[in-house]
This record gives sequence, structure tokens and C-alpha cells, in this order.
Amino acid sequence: MQHVLIGLCSAALLLITGCTSKHLEIFPDLSNPGLTDQKIAPEKLYDDIDAFIAGVTERHPAYSRYADISQIHQQAARIKAGLIRPLTRVEFFREVGTLSHYFNDGHTFLLWPYQEYQALKEEGALMFPFALDVFPSGIFVKYDYHANGQTLRKGTRLLRINDVNVETIFSHAQQFVGGETELLRKHVVAARFPMMLWAVYGFVDRFDLDVQTSDNIHQISIRPDDNWQPASQPDIGSDFAYRVLSKDTGYLKVATFDVSPDWFEDFVDATFLQIRQQGIKTLIIDIRENGGGNTDTASYLARHLADQPFRMISSLRERLNTDNRGLFNYRGEVGDMLQEEWGEWLDPVDDSRRFSGNAYVLISPLTYSSAIVFATAVKDNAMATLVGRQTGGYANQTAQGNLFNLPHSELRAYVATRLLVRPDGSTEVSGVKPDIRVTITSEQISAGTDADIQAAVEHAAGITARQ
Repeated sequence: MQHVLIGLCSAALLLITGCTSKHLEIFPDLSNPGLTDQKIAPEKLYDDIDAFIAGVTERHPAYSRYADISQIHQQAARIKAGLIRPLTRVEFFREVGTLSHYFNDGHTFLLWPYQEYQALKEEGALMFPFALDVFPSGIFVKYDYHANGQTLRKGTRLLRINDVNVETIFSHAQQFVGGETELLRKHVVAARFPMMLWAVYGFVDRFDLDVQTSDNIHQISIRPDDNWQPASQPDIGSDFAYRVLSKDTGYLKVATFDVSPDWFEDFVDATFLQIRQQGIKTLIIDIRENGGGNTDTASYLARHLADQPFRMISSLRERLNTDNRGLFNYRGEVGDMLQEEWGEWLDPVDDSRRFSGNAYVLISPLTYSSAIVFATAVKDNAMATLVGRQTGGYANQTAQGNLFNLPHSELRAYVATRLLVRPDGSTEVSGVKPDIRVTITSEQISAGTDADIQAAVEHAAGITARQ
């Protein structure tokens, strides 16, 4: 495919064109490094708020479909009314950043003050040390952790941080991130929690926690010298992993598509060769934590499941702006909307390499961007059965992010310029629905049971029993 989707958790921008234009840089240097310590006058902050809104509406391919622009202007006026003194970039972010969730798009938001955050990390500041999971029943610790003879178990429920209710933290912090739904935004907060906790609340170095295990509530104090570390567990810290679950069932974790296509192709080729040699009949592909990345990598994985030519999307629309209209406006004028049917059909890999058994793809509210494109492609082209929970992002994804600075604070905004329509052509505004919907219970969370994998294994067993 000739476009790139940027995931919610991307560490780098992968560009097919190899271009390094300013509007494609995620983290450029500030024009003046001293800006991190300066206070900016309210009048200039008003200009920045207006520039944020204008920059999005000039670039986004369907902002009126995603957002209520009158509501955004109302919120902007409310924020301006409260800006009565000069603010630093971090202080300003805690005000203007709340506009992000009103755009209702995971590819459109204001980035955190990354220079200040990076400086703190380089100074050795302690950021929140635990990975978290979001479920309807609460916020839970994702892995086992240990430090100085203490253990914090996977499935422990987090109640409060520094005397602030964790549900309040998530409800407030979700306003500062992009996402089509509050559910998606809360999962994004969890994925970025150490940074979000600092950017929104200023919590760093000291974390006093109230946690619940079964019916017991107790306190844990986290300090810089504690050195909490995750216990050794399968796949922890790895974006890519393959293992055999049983004699004929394999599990493949693909937690991002934001990776070199060459490396990914080698990984997929080697993995599917191993799958074939092992005689795997049921393959579970886990993209629950996959926030997207390069659609070329998503396409390559899909080719290993397909048995006939297929398309990843059916059509594309793009709004032109000063950055993407091309040299001498050869693509069109600023504001023009380009729309085209997608004519690129992909062939399956040859029969000796593709998987021909029962394929399951695990999805969750955090599955996003090119991972959603992958999920709709395998669903609409009948390559695999989707298992899990509905995605928080829409099935028809925005793409091809542009970036721009607010003029005075130089806070950086990210905005989508393309809209992709799923292979079956449906324009329904909703998340991707699993074929097998899984409801995860508190007992499963506490026991560390992976309900999604269990559901896929049980479904595959039922197919085998009927054969």
C-alpha cells in the first residue's frame, strides 16, 4: 500500500517516501531550547488555541463527521477565559490539551511537552513503574512485579494514586488524548500512563498507592530507590513472539506494525515456516495491544492468511493542505478533497508458505490504526475469525498524519489527512465488532486467565469435534 498509518503508541514515523519534511517530523527540536522554562503571555496562548483548531480543520478529511466543531469552539472560549496569567508550556498543555478528545479521532491530538518529559527522564526521575490494563470492572496491574521482597501481583486492582481516585485520573486524562470513543482513550491513557500521569498531574518520583487484592485493601509506597521490576513472564516487553500453546495450536503476538517492513517480512516468513513444520492447525494472532504503524507490514501478514486476491481497503479520501498539495500544487489546491477507489489487489503468498488452518485474530479496544485495517481486511475477506472486544476506534480509519507547531508555545499537534474505507465498503460509524465477543470476569482477571485465548481455543475445539 502506498500510505502509512501511524499508531497510537508509535515510537517513530515510518515514511514510504523517505521524506523528512517538517510536517512529518514527530519530535523536532524547539526553535529556542530555553522555551521550556519561559512563561508565555495569555494573548499568545489565545493565538495558540486558535491555531490548534484551525490547523486541524484545514487538514482533517472528515472533521465534521468526527467532531462537533461548535462544541470545540465553546470549549476553546472556556479555556481562554481561564487564562489570566502567563504559563509555561507544561502548564498550558494542562489547559489546551483537553481539546484533544473533542476531535474524536485517535490520529488527531496535541502531543505532550516531550522535551520537558525527556529532560526529566534523562535526569533520572522515577516515572510510574507499573503497566496497567483497563476493564469495565476497574484498572488492574498487568504483570507481576517485585522489589525489595515485596510482590505486586498481576490482576491487583489499583484504587488510588497519591490520594486521587484512579477512576478520576483516567476520566480526566482521557481528555488529553485522541480517540473516537472514551473507551479507546482510556486504553490509550493506560498504554502511556507514566507520561500521562506526569503531563496531566505532575506526579513523579513519589507514588502512594491504594490497591485491592481479593477483598483486601492495602497501601504501597513507591520511591526512586525501590527498583520495581516485572517478574519473568512469557512475551513481557516483547512486541513480537510466537509459541505453541498445545500440540496443534500456535499463538503469535504482533503488538505493533510500526517496524521495518524488511525485518517484519523476515520474522513472518520464519514464523510461518515454523508453524507449518510443527503441523499447527489453529493459529491465534494477538493484535490486542497493536496501535498500528506501517500498512505494508499489516498487508504482508494478511497475505499469509489469504487464499485468494484481496484488498486492504476499498476507497480513500484525502484533504489537501499547504504541506501535502505537492510541488506547484500539482495534486490540487488547498482544501480540495481527493477521492478514489482503491485498485491495489494483493495476492496470497504461495501455498507452501501460507496458513490454511483455523485462524483467529484477537482484538480489543486498544487495537487501532493499521491494526484495525488488518482486522477489517481479515474479517471482510473471510481470512480469520475475530475474537475479543469491539475496537474503540472506528472500522473506517483516518491515516497519513501531518504535524504542525502552535506558533508561540511550539506544542506540537498531530492531525490525520486521509480517510480509509474498509474492504466491504461499509461506511457505518462504529468499531470493529468481533465474531466471538468475550466478556472478561473479575475472577479471570485475578486468576491471570486470558479469556480471549481461551475463547478461541474452545471455538477451535468445537470445530474439530464437528469434523
